[in-house]
Amino acid sequence: MATAETQGDPERHCSDLYTRTGWVNASIALGQLEQGKAIGDRGILWVRSKIQRQLLYLGNFVDTHAGKVLFVGLLVIATFCVGLKSSTFHSDIEQLWAEPQYHEDIPPSEILSTHQMIVQTAVDPDSSLLHTNALLEHLALLQQATQVTITMFDITWRLKDICQSASVPNFEIQYIEKIFENIIPCSIATPLDCFWEGSKLLGPDYAVHIPGGGPNHVKWTNLNPNQLVNNMKQKQANFDYYSLEDYFHRGGITSGYQEKPCLNPRDPECPESAPNYNSTQPLDVGAYLTSGCYGFAAKYMHWPEELIVGGVSKNKLGHIKHAKALQSVVQLMDKHELHEFWANTYKIHHIGWSQEKASLILHSWQKRFAQEVERLVKSNTSSSYLFNTFSTATLNKGLVEHSKIDYFKLRIVLVVVGIYGWVIQSGLATLGVLLLASSTAAGLGVCSLLGLPMNLLSTHVLPFLSVGLAMREMFMILSMQNRNLTPSEILQRVGPSILTAALMQSATFLIAAVVPIPALRIFCLQCSILSIFHAAAILLIFPTLIALQVRCRKAAVPCFRNESKTAQPQNNNNNNNNNDPELGANLLTAEIICQQKKSILSLFVNHYLVKLIFQPVIKMLLCVVYLVLIAFCIFNGLKLQYDVRLSSFLPKSTQEHRYLEAQNEYFGFYNFFLVTRELEYPLNQPLLYEYHRSLSNVPHVLKDSNGGLNMNDFWLANFRDFLTDLQEEFDQNKSNNCVSRDGKWYPNATEKAVLAIKLLAQTGVVEFPVDKSQIFNKKLVVNNVIDRKAFYNYLSVWSSNDQMSYSSSRANLWPKPFQYYSSKSENDLKIPKSQPLIYTQMPFYLKNLRTTSKIMETLKEIKEISDSYNSKGLKNYPVGLIFAYFNQFLVIDRLLLAQLATTLLVSNLIAAVLIKWTKLWCSLFSILACFLLIGFLNISAMTGTMGAFHFIVISRNITLVLSGFLCALGNKEKRVKMSLEVNADSILKGDIGLLICASVLATSQFEFIQYDIFTMVLISVCGSVASSLIFFPVLLALFGPKEELQSLEHNDRISTPPPPPMPPPPAKAQTYPRTQRRSMNSKTTREPSLTTITEESCNQSIVVEPQVTVEYTSPESSSSGPCGPYTTKVTATANIKVELVTPVYRSSKCSSKCHRTKCSRRQQQCKCCKQDSESSDSSVETETCPNS
Repeated sequence: MATAETQGDPERHCSDLYTRTGWVNASIALGQLEQGKAIGDRGILWVRSKIQRQLLYLGNFVDTHAGKVLFVGLLVIATFCVGLKSSTFHSDIEQLWAEPQYHEDIPPSEILSTHQMIVQTAVDPDSSLLHTNALLEHLALLQQATQVTITMFDITWRLKDICQSASVPNFEIQYIEKIFENIIPCSIATPLDCFWEGSKLLGPDYAVHIPGGGPNHVKWTNLNPNQLVNNMKQKQANFDYYSLEDYFHRGGITSGYQEKPCLNPRDPECPESAPNYNSTQPLDVGAYLTSGCYGFAAKYMHWPEELIVGGVSKNKLGHIKHAKALQSVVQLMDKHELHEFWANTYKIHHIGWSQEKASLILHSWQKRFAQEVERLVKSNTSSSYLFNTFSTATLNKGLVEHSKIDYFKLRIVLVVVGIYGWVIQSGLATLGVLLLASSTAAGLGVCSLLGLPMNLLSTHVLPFLSVGLAMREMFMILSMQNRNLTPSEILQRVGPSILTAALMQSATFLIAAVVPIPALRIFCLQCSILSIFHAAAILLIFPTLIALQVRCRKAAVPCFRNESKTAQPQNNNNNNNNNDPELGANLLTAEIICQQKKSILSLFVNHYLVKLIFQPVIKMLLCVVYLVLIAFCIFNGLKLQYDVRLSSFLPKSTQEHRYLEAQNEYFGFYNFFLVTRELEYPLNQPLLYEYHRSLSNVPHVLKDSNGGLNMNDFWLANFRDFLTDLQEEFDQNKSNNCVSRDGKWYPNATEKAVLAIKLLAQTGVVEFPVDKSQIFNKKLVVNNVIDRKAFYNYLSVWSSNDQMSYSSSRANLWPKPFQYYSSKSENDLKIPKSQPLIYTQMPFYLKNLRTTSKIMETLKEIKEISDSYNSKGLKNYPVGLIFAYFNQFLVIDRLLLAQLATTLLVSNLIAAVLIKWTKLWCSLFSILACFLLIGFLNISAMTGTMGAFHFIVISRNITLVLSGFLCALGNKEKRVKMSLEVNADSILKGDIGLLICASVLATSQFEFIQYDIFTMVLISVCGSVASSLIFFPVLLALFGPKEELQSLEHNDRISTPPPPPMPPPPAKAQTYPRTQRRSMNSKTTREPSLTTITEESCNQSIVVEPQVTVEYTSPESSSSGPCGPYTTKVTATANIKVELVTPVYRSSKCSSKCHRTKCSRRQQQCKCCKQDSESSDSSVETETCPNS
């Protein structure tokens, strides 16, 4: 047998069928195992043979019905594209990057506050702003910007209508309440409040006339509240000045701004009571800004130093000596507060007032404010300072404008990639790029129909990366076309690799959706769906283009005429294989010899790079370099840090981006809330105080000057202080005999004492709400604990009668407490009881958090405290901007490890379809080594998603090279060369195409796209090419596993396989019986044939010498191996002497002797005619027909 095969065609034995049997046709490889001619991975070959068989059927169908399949495929793509009309778009910052909150039983709280913020920095980053000119310019810009107005719903809205301001008591005198309504200003946290000039921001717009007290025209620039009350006492004695003084006392309202220093002592309005009035000495701005500033109500309006001054450096005494930034915050109501504030008022009675309209008014005013600031900055070209604003409205507006798809960039990328495909491959590559782009649109249409919203990643990143990832599969098919294979043969070879790669890619993105960031989760789900769409387009629609191209060449279409010349069969190179005893006459084939078209890249890899890396010295050098790179990546990965900045998610050209950059660099100031829910608040007051005090141990939590927490922000403490003050007032009135034992009060009793009497009479029992006997026997507060039974009766009074304290605590109590206002003239002691609370919150501030690592450490401490009190039965959790955007990073390390482990497990299971699982160790090692490249970037929000992308780019090429290595036969180096010969071309072209598609990301306005995503794409492509074409081949050549099919008779090929069974004959058309006469007529009038010439011979004779060449189509009909193609032909000739006779003698001569019949499906000669013919060297023998 070996001798016979040795005598066969050596070029045939170097073909792909013999050297890459499992890749070409796994069924033949499986037959070698069954015949005992080879050993190998039977299970893998069996699975692949089933897949190849289905792909072969698919390819035949696509080849036969190319036009129909193309039309239907394009129709399906166009139909799915219609789904884009039903798409929704997410552009709000909360919808994109904030962790979703799931609390449906409470009112929604906005993650980003509606406050309007403005920050001032110097053009020179090293300059200090601690001088009067900087603050005066800050004042001028802020003063003009706060004067803007908008007109909506036929109503003019100004800052006073939408800002937060201190509540005023109920004086029951209309003109007094009108005066307070005009004079109580908006709350603005600003460094200007340390100086008299801060009063210029408070207004009012029109001076207020107060009868009988102070100047005729009152503004905050000349208002001294204490002096005003004293003057009014002397002139108007019929007013309840006690309540007004009590209001001033509880709010810390004293002399206003009259005793604060002036930035410009020469200002005509600078009060004489100012410390530097008419002074020529320079003002020590830093000393006054140290420890923060106070508003007009000092008790509840303390602006921390860390909030209003940034980039601070201090001297030994702790005074500020250098500052790089100043910040002001205009405090606005949110849409819920604005809706509630104006509800049931005459101003909005005609517009159908709703929260949506309140939100529109807020956003419109904020946009107008930002536009005015931008206009003022541009108009003042000589300024040495920069001003940037920030608000939720302008932030979301910028995201909407920059999230739209850039069709210009999309066209440029499609044109460039199309030209690249045309130059590097052929025109089919350009059509393939258009097909992939259209399938991307169809896939996004399906995503929209499934309810997945679009976002900026869907428009700025997804189209380019998805098309770039699919280009490798397109070039895999085109590289097989260069080997002159039919579409069915192409799919049979590369189809399994394309299928497994698509499944691995889709599964990897699906696993990456575990990241709890809405934008990234949706992006991963969309990528997973698009991977399936691209695989379907490549396997179903793209082969139709190849089939149609072949038809155009055969039809000599002008565009394909020149190319068709290279595909013509070279029939002059006949090569007989009659001497091959194993094939013999069964392999009667005439295979077309075609030269493989190789690109420059493939030639470089196969003829230069492979020879270079397999030299012993280079091989050892590469191993050392590989180990050094792995060690360096591990060392660099150990120093990874978190790098999460909210500014990176915003367009760089917007004011909001510049503001967040300055805020992160100079301030690092955040606020958050601790939420408590479903607690018996009256019974757990000590636990709440303990919970509140526990945060004093967190280093970056803002504390007061005594090192403790500011209790003025804690609602329960304010509630307690209010009741304690009432109890003291009652005790004083009782000692002055202003109240009686039966629960009545005398005219000289104060309003606070009367309110205390009503509170002391509450029992907290609905059936018996009032008990006068306990007025003198109980206390409102005992040991800092509010009376538990009447807790919710007291809450109704506090929320209504101490509104400044209630609003400053920002408790957001839910359900809202009942409103109750007390009066001495009302004798009813019953006070409504509020509903039990299910939601409360405590505000806190964090300072000096300028790095992500500090933020993570602080948040972990707060979360640990929260979890510890959850275990004690106090249901609580932190909320706020800092937790919404950074909370998911507290568990990011565990999420990334779980994602990596799941991805490796699933990808190995999918790869085990083509590769035996015991042989995946080398690819797993190389993938993990290349995965270390991700350590060159810090951990950010994109780490999980781009880690999945990096894994896909790396693993698919390594798996492809390994698959080609295992399918080849021979020694390890030869198998590596054979694998690279087939796969290097598509790997290089595909990765370069991916890089071209992704290059547009470098021009993005979003920092995270420009740096995080594009940098990772660049690292992934470079790592993929270096690993799959240099390091991994060396690893396979040294330690690679055995091939999946090992021949027992030859080292580098399989034994010659038996020919496949002949296909069954085509079914004959159905015939109908005819009359004898009609049959005889047909016989006498038919054309002469070779088998009947002897019967129709008369007196003449002719000699016929036909030459017949019989061709047999083998399973490797068109492929060529490393040694080139082969041809097997058998030629038969015959000399036949034929006598012609007249038809009239035909029946008499032959009818009685023999009958014509068919034996073994061939047309045979009868015995009487056989003697007239001569045999030749033909291999076809004449058989004797059986007797009829």
